[in-house]
Amino acid sequence: MTCLDKQHSCMNCPRRTLTEWRDLQPDEVDAIDRQKHERILKPGQLLYSQGEPCEGVYCIKDGLIGERRVDADGRSALVRLCHPGTTVGYQELLSKSAYRNSAESLHESHACFIGKTVVRQLLARSPPLGERFLQRTLKDSRQLEDSLIEAKTIGVRARFLHILMIFYEQSGSFDPATGHILDIPVARQDVAALVGTAPETISRTIRQLEKDGLAYFAGPQVTFPDLDIVFQEIGS
Repeated sequence: MTCLDKQHSCMNCPRRTLTEWRDLQPDEVDAIDRQKHERILKPGQLLYSQGEPCEGVYCIKDGLIGERRVDADGRSALVRLCHPGTTVGYQELLSKSAYRNSAESLHESHACFIGKTVVRQLLARSPPLGERFLQRTLKDSRQLEDSLIEAKTIGVRARFLHILMIFYEQSGSFDPATGHILDIPVARQDVAALVGTAPETISRTIRQLEKDGLAYFAGPQVTFPDLDIVFQEIGS
């Protein structure tokens, strides 16, 4: 293995401790290194499309991936945000089904593709890997349940600010003259879908936030004069 190969080895990946692959032995990691394919995606590019056969999984190294679903009437909604360290497509691989959603890059992203043959071989060899994916399945189910409860018990305003802070963590910046700045990477209807409300409600919430001085909106750009106040609002 060359020096360049070592730099790109999963063993040296800074996200490895966040992933289901963290307990693999060196020879098992080497099996992934020999077969994986790395992809750099620009915003808007797809890892895979809804309905395509599942040929493997993607481990997100950097960036932000959004899972999008189109219903029978052709309406599209962003259903999940996936951060570095997340493995996407694993449920379809384990269930031997087509991809349920499309996976779209929201920021410039770096992802590693691991083919289904390699994944299944590793699952057969490494019981801890299977246990990690089982834990991930249970965690995803709990998060879905929690999001349904939040939609009923936590106000739209707090949920909206929470989504904005997720985006800010990925790509926000600070300008001493104006405050904290964020360019929202998705359309307003996608933000509404993530919050669990209608775009019209998001518009009303934006007007109220501006009136209260928490945030100011100019197209996709948002300016927060004071993030501490935003976090207090989310936590209240």
